[in-house]
Amino acid sequence: MSNKSSIGLFLVYLFLMTGCKNSSTEKEPLDRKDGFTETLQTKEDSLFKEIMEGHDYGMARMGKISKYRSQLKKKLDSINLLQIPKIGLQYHKSLIELQKKLDNAEYAMNVWMEEFKVDSAKENKDARLKYLEEEKHKVQLVKEAILRSLQSADSILKRD
Repeated sequence: MSNKSSIGLFLVYLFLMTGCKNSSTEKEPLDRKDGFTETLQTKEDSLFKEIMEGHDYGMARMGKISKYRSQLKKKLDSINLLQIPKIGLQYHKSLIELQKKLDNAEYAMNVWMEEFKVDSAKENKDARLKYLEEEKHKVQLVKEAILRSLQSADSILKRD
């Protein structure tokens, strides 16, 4: 077989493979990325995008939560070395409550991320939409827990 025929066969093969590939992807939007399309063509796309926005919101604040938890640990360690009446029992209680809020917010985010299944029920549209609706609700609760814990931390720790 000559070089020209080999190249010709290769080009025909490449053309056929590319043609087959394009016909199979016509069912899926061409701009699909990270589970949804940029142009949000379906309810699934919209739900998934909202879930990922909730995830991104939470992740963007994990560093701040960690910083506050560290700051809080130092304060509580210092207070525990002193006699509580001198520091103020109410202030000590507010620090303990804040520690719980920050811990719970971080825990909620981590648990949600571990349990979220990106491709859950992809073969069943109704089940998929139901799953995404539930996950949207869950991530919204996580987002609210993070926001409340950070607001409390800002209020309590920034005044010191």
